[in-house]
Amino acid sequence: MCQDQLRKGNDDFMIEDIGRRTFVKRAGQLGGLVLAGSSIEALLAACGGNVSTGGGSTPTAGATTVTSNGLKTPGNLQWGADYVSGAPYVFQDPKNPKSIIGFEVEIAAAIAALMNINQAQQEVCYANLEQALTNNQVDMVMNGWEQTTDRQKTELFSVPYYRYGQQIVVRVGDSRFTGVTPTDVSVLGGYTVGTGSGYKAETIMNDYNGTNPPKKITIHSYAGNIAFTDLVQNKVDAFFLDLPIASYYVKGTGPGAQPIPQLTFLGGTLNKDNYYVGFNKSSPRASLLVPEINQAFAILKANGTLYKIYNRWQIWNDDQASIGVMKG
Repeated sequence: MCQDQLRKGNDDFMIEDIGRRTFVKRAGQLGGLVLAGSSIEALLAACGGNVSTGGGSTPTAGATTVTSNGLKTPGNLQWGADYVSGAPYVFQDPKNPKSIIGFEVEIAAAIAALMNINQAQQEVCYANLEQALTNNQVDMVMNGWEQTTDRQKTELFSVPYYRYGQQIVVRVGDSRFTGVTPTDVSVLGGYTVGTGSGYKAETIMNDYNGTNPPKKITIHSYAGNIAFTDLVQNKVDAFFLDLPIASYYVKGTGPGAQPIPQLTFLGGTLNKDNYYVGFNKSSPRASLLVPEINQAFAILKANGTLYKIYNRWQIWNDDQASIGVMKG
């Protein structure tokens, strides 16, 4: 299992293993993911189970069909993501744990419909998504994926499909933040702030500390579970992480979500950035698949499909217009 994946306790608001470790072999829609070599198999331990994405879907009659010549398995789009407490991106349906749901699951299904193919999410613990990609275990990665300097060395990226920002979360009534309207992470100087290990929020705070500010941020990086009860119980002073995660788990926005009334957002989002689909730069198939995925996104942005998905998951905002997402 992924590191600390199933650590349990009395923390009602715990996110299990949002740090996400270890690659998984899982039986998928076409019978399972087979690793390319025993050396990779020895390096990467299993951390998931069999979960259905619901397969592909048939496009509407007369709709534009996008080619799928860049797939490693014809007729089946295999995308890597971590469903372990991965709401609202991709996660197990609380009503039916054998199926996965999430806004990225719906995006993958919409892409597959345009291509008139099947699609299958392959369970990969978050920290090993890039390794799975570079070893050609999946066609692409879509898991709140960001462009970073290191990833640009080995990956190609699609056009952006969602624009997001980092959100500060504090306790309701915390007088230390009364009247504070943050414009950057400096407002967190001198405090202990939680985030996920490997999250861009962690990098942003580390970069801030590297400027030698008068008060550094003490960063509590959750490599296993992000427990929002740590903030409720005064174990940390704030959280700083992606808005979609904060919205789902703190505000309770989105299907099946439950709010945490003791917590609230401090101001709006900071450090806005985009999510992209990642591809293996060294794969000869990438030169075919990237433009195909980009064509699919162009259609989904223009015809209102992405808007409907984001609206349904309550993550739509006006920032999406800047990357071309239209209401249709």
